[in-house]
Amino acid sequence: MEYLKFKRISVNALCKETGLKQSTIHGQLVGPVMLSMDTVLAVINVFPDLSAEWLLRGNGQMEGIAQDADLKAVCIEQAKEILRLKLRIAELEGEKKLA
Repeated sequence: MEYLKFKRISVNALCKETGLKQSTIHGQLVGPVMLSMDTVLAVINVFPDLSAEWLLRGNGQMEGIAQDADLKAVCIEQAKEILRLKLRIAELEGEKKLA
């Protein structure tokens, strides 16, 4: 939320830019839901000046630094692995239902 205020970006504009649902963003920004990896990846891909380290851990400066490229790459690889695992779980659950 701090970054949005700093950049004068509305939640609605954030949703349009990232393609995320407003209810999802609202729940993660002001509600009881923690930021998801999908949200983090969408935000740092749309706003490259936002420090992924700051967003994920609260460390460092809000606006990006050179090392953020490495952290973004790690986040993207982790998100891909999470997606792969989710698909595999769904596949195994489908097999279990058929058995």
